[in-house]
Order: sequence, then structure tokens, then C-alpha cells
Amino acid sequence: MQSFPDIPQLDDLLFRVDAALGAAEAHGALCGMLCAQGATEASQWLLLVLGEHEDSSKDLQETGKQLLLIHKLTVEQMNDDSLEFNLMLPDDDEVLEDRVEALGTWCQGFVYGLAAGGITEDSKLPENSSELIKDILEISRAGYVADDEAELEGSEDDEIAFMEVSEYVRVGILLIYEELQPLQSSTTVH
Repeated sequence: MQSFPDIPQLDDLLFRVDAALGAAEAHGALCGMLCAQGATEASQWLLLVLGEHEDSSKDLQETGKQLLLIHKLTVEQMNDDSLEFNLMLPDDDEVLEDRVEALGTWCQGFVYGLAAGGITEDSKLPENSSELIKDILEISRAGYVADDEAELEGSEDDEIAFMEVSEYVRVGILLIYEELQPLQSSTTVH
């Protein structure tokens, strides 16, 4: 199975083209839009991430190519019965502080994507989805405060907590998608 592009490289490209969102936040926004709308056109998401551009630079073309790959992989993963869906977050060998920040940013993007997809505070949602969205909103405010350099690496307990929270978000997204888009997730997209 193909994997997501390298996050630091993509973040660099997104920065160079003055994108509105970074890599993790952009992926979160895509997942939010997919949960809210089901099928989400890549062009709609690209506009949300990149904004409008008058000319097409080499960097902009490369960024668009990377984002189209992310869109394709995410749609495939969210519609795959094997639950292989992954959040686009830094690898486990990155410092915990960066991963916690990326998860918070990913969750901010998800909430933003839900809103962009038409879900508002007034939207009537299934109870499970509504609770999960509230939790994801809380996680979007996450931060990791280390007292010293040794703590920056994160303790084993912190690592376990991070893995549990990120897995909760991952499975929660699939549940929200299943509840809000039952026809989407029961058919296979080719």
C-alpha cells in the first residue's frame, strides 16, 4: 500500500507556496470534509489548503501533486473495510512534543473540515459522533509541556498516553465517518 508523503518535506512545500494549512492540519481538514460530505472533490480541498493562486509555480505543482496523493490515499483508507486508515502525523521517532502538537493541529484541521463540509454547532448528529467531535475539539487544544531536556523526549507513560489518544482519534474518525456517511463506507471505491 502506498504511504503518505514525507511530512517535513510537505510542510516545507506548503510553507513555500504560502498555503493556509500545514500537512497535519490539511489532512485533518480533509478527513473532516469527508466525514461531513462523504465524497469530497479534491479541488474543493485543495482550494481550502492552498487558497487561490494566480500562477502555477513548480513548487505549487509539486505541492498539488502531493496533496492529490494524500486525497486519494485518504479516501481509499476511509472506505476500506480493513480499518487501515491512518492519521498523517510525524513518525514515532520524532520527539513527543512535536507529535502531540501535530495531533492537536490535526484535530483542529478536522474540526475546520467539518465546518467547511457544512456541519455546524446546530447540526443534529448521532450521539456517538457528537461526543467524539467534542472530544476531538478538546484534543485540538492539546499541548505538551516539558520541564527539562530529558522530559522533552517523553516518558514511557507519556508515550503510551499519546498512542492511546491518537488511536482514540483514529478510530473515532472512522466511527464518525460510518455514522455520517453510511452509504459511502459500505461501498468500495475504485
